[in-house]
Amino acid sequence: MKATVQQEDLQLLGDILQERLVAAVPDSQDFRVKCAVKNDELMILTQHPHGVTVNTKQVFEVLEQALQWQFNYQTQRVQFFLRVVGEKLPYAKHFLDFQIPTVDTEKETEYGFQIPTVETEKERETANDTLFMPIDFPSSSSPFAETEKEPIGDSFLSDAEEPFSNYSSPDSILYNPSLDMDEDESEEVEEKFDPFANVPDKPKKRQLSLSLPPLPIIIGTAVAIALLSGGGVFFLHRGCVISECKELQTAQQFKSNYPQQIKRTKSEKDLLALQQQLDAVVADLQKIPQWSPRSQESQILVNSFSEQSTKINQVLKALQMASLAQKTTQTPAKSLDELRNRQKLWRQAITSLEIIKPSNELYGLVKANLPSYQNSLKSVNQQLIKEETWLQKIANAKTSGEDATKRQVTAKSAVEWQKVESDLQTAINTLKIIPIDSLGIEDARKLLADYQPKIIVARDRAKKEQSSATSYQQAIKAANQAKAYSNQNQWQGAVKSWEQAVQNAKQVSQDSFYFNQAKSLVETYTISLKQAQEQFQLYGDLTQTRAELNSTCTSRIKICTFTIENQKINVRLTPEYDRLFQANNPEIQSHFQSLQEALKVISQNSQLPVFIYNSQGQERYMRQPQ
Repeated sequence: MKATVQQEDLQLLGDILQERLVAAVPDSQDFRVKCAVKNDELMILTQHPHGVTVNTKQVFEVLEQALQWQFNYQTQRVQFFLRVVGEKLPYAKHFLDFQIPTVDTEKETEYGFQIPTVETEKERETANDTLFMPIDFPSSSSPFAETEKEPIGDSFLSDAEEPFSNYSSPDSILYNPSLDMDEDESEEVEEKFDPFANVPDKPKKRQLSLSLPPLPIIIGTAVAIALLSGGGVFFLHRGCVISECKELQTAQQFKSNYPQQIKRTKSEKDLLALQQQLDAVVADLQKIPQWSPRSQESQILVNSFSEQSTKINQVLKALQMASLAQKTTQTPAKSLDELRNRQKLWRQAITSLEIIKPSNELYGLVKANLPSYQNSLKSVNQQLIKEETWLQKIANAKTSGEDATKRQVTAKSAVEWQKVESDLQTAINTLKIIPIDSLGIEDARKLLADYQPKIIVARDRAKKEQSSATSYQQAIKAANQAKAYSNQNQWQGAVKSWEQAVQNAKQVSQDSFYFNQAKSLVETYTISLKQAQEQFQLYGDLTQTRAELNSTCTSRIKICTFTIENQKINVRLTPEYDRLFQANNPEIQSHFQSLQEALKVISQNSQLPVFIYNSQGQERYMRQPQ
């Protein structure tokens, strides 16, 4: 093979081998094939992800069979490598040596074709077995590892970490000009780069197929067969030997019409029809046998059409993915997973189309569909955000409702029941705003059906506890007022206050938090009420007495102050009035007599003794009621 192999040819060869590998080997969709040339030898690297079980022999056989049809690459020596993606070193390799067909006169038939013997078949099978050799690479000190520090001529071995997309890009360099070094430099590099240090010696040369005689002999033999048998005409026609080649004519015509057909392609359906036409033309070309003089010409067309088929298939898959996503949107999604799957389909379709460059002949079709797909993805994204928001609200409402349900079991006071009611109300308010077309509407309805009866119970219990708490507090307040009235001998007010205290305590509900405390108050307050009633019957109400005392002690000046305690009335003269009285003022003396008479009447009416004290606390007058 010449070193002038173009990078496009190597890339095309890699695509063809990869397609054959995917078609023939199970679970090989993620396999990647790259080609390079080193020292006039073709090197083919197949990479696969971690964890994939590989039938090494099958892979190499498929690559060999696919390479038979690539006449441009039938060199003296081909090397195949298998490597895990991300690893620097291959774990298996395989040699293949092409042998130019020669005439074996000892084993030729009378028609000039070589007949394989049992021995040759066994030898070929033995060669197959020896050609598949897993590599046991040396440690980092081996010559192979040391080549990592030196420039490596072959592109796929010198950059193990380069993404596969770089090799499939038209701008990537699959062919390294450094491979075309002079003989001395080549020998020096080969001494440093020895990937086969621990591999057995080069196996026997093998042929890809049965050895064939030279072309003139083949044609002559075919003519002889044609003369001896009527079926020979079909044989020569089939090999495009004695007449025009219909398959090639059809392929050439299709190639001429292809640019116009691409321009007329407006939809996925049109593209699929074009793909099917292309596949049919390729299938017809592949029917031309290898011995045909038109075989190389047909293979060039096959390679060209395969490249076009790859481009069409890339766009077609994206359009088909978008069609699938479009079909899923015709019915409402039933879960977030469905929405996320639609989002994934649209993203994959859009991503596959966005990498198509304007220079691609299918770019017009891509440009026409891409905006619609992007809008569809935008709609799905918006719907997904809304649904996630509603589902989050439902989850929050459920959490609030469950917390309230737990507190409902232990709630006692009005404050605790009010908290239960508040949390349930928050959950219910949230659930009521969930749209009827939301994914979570059924869950929201179930939660509403559960929480609405509970909030009724919580609301009634909160009201009952609040009422009981109010009655309890009012009972205590009335009792305190009754005690104040009793201390002032206002027995009528005391009686009314105690009656109110007892009544409020009895209003506390039996199933409320304050019931037991209120029950004990009822007993105590009833006793105090009875005592106040007895005092009222004995002394009556002193409200009028206090009013009369207050009027009597007040004139142009403050005459006296008074208290009613211990069943008596104590009247004390003010210092100002006492000074006037001590000065023997006749007017004051007369007024003091009037004061005594007024207090006497008050004592009689209240049936309480009256004691008059000067400003120093000395008793000046005392009057007992009659």
